Amino acid sequence: MPGSTLTSSSEAAATRLASCVVPALRTANRHPRALAALGYALAALPALQLAWQTARGALGVNPLEILVRRPGHWALVLLTCVLALTPLRHALVSLSRRVGARWGRRFSDWNWLVYLRRPLGLASFAYAGAHLALYATLDLDLDWHEFVLDLDGKPFVPAGLAAFALLVPLAVTSTDAWMRRLKRHWKRVHWLVYPAALLAALHFMWLSKPGVADPYGYGAIILALLAYRVVVRWRPAPGAPAVPEGEAAERAPG
Repeated sequence: MPGSTLTSSSEAAATRLASCVVPALRTANRHPRALAALGYALAALPALQLAWQTARGALGVNPLEILVRRPGHWALVLLTCVLALTPLRHALVSLSRRVGARWGRRFSDWNWLVYLRRPLGLASFAYAGAHLALYATLDLDLDWHEFVLDLDGKPFVPAGLAAFALLVPLAVTSTDAWMRRLKRHWKRVHWLVYPAALLAALHFMWLSKPGVADPYGYGAIILALLAYRVVVRWRPAPGAPAVPEGEAAERAPG
């Protein structure tokens, strides 16, 4: 029968794909330091591209604006990715259980996603710091009076500064030593990532020209991720680890 032949072909293709992907994911779980290094390398690519375009004079008609804004954009992109990693992990576990997969049914099978949080989060902080530094030097020319005027007349400036201020304690306490020092309070401190992300999205909205949809897309995604985490906090996903994620899986990269 054609239908059964198609089904058999699909199952065979899925089996072949799994035989290639699963060993790679198991390797990623066993080598968190290498995975973290890969995360840092991938997160550095936008900065390298921007440096290359700057050196070639290929930033368009308004190069200073691009130099200032692009690091801020990537800070928001990476921060959104960090927030999405845990919901993605839960979704993959749920999908694996629904389809009856042999691998992927346990949360520990997807620990490699948790290992990416630290490099992507620190990269987001680095891009945010570069965004702030370039704004202060290229836009303000380190003029304190201009900065005070911007604080008063441009709402996106205090929103961005508040977002960056909330990211500082997250970056400082991202190390294993701080995780051990803060113990159960570590996870509470790192809930600051949600107001930081919302403020960053608000900064992007107020900074953009009317009619630009991207900032509202980021805001909607961040709100949805926050809503998901609130629901999971009060109604944990079945089989979710009881130990806070930051104290279990994430400790390995070091």
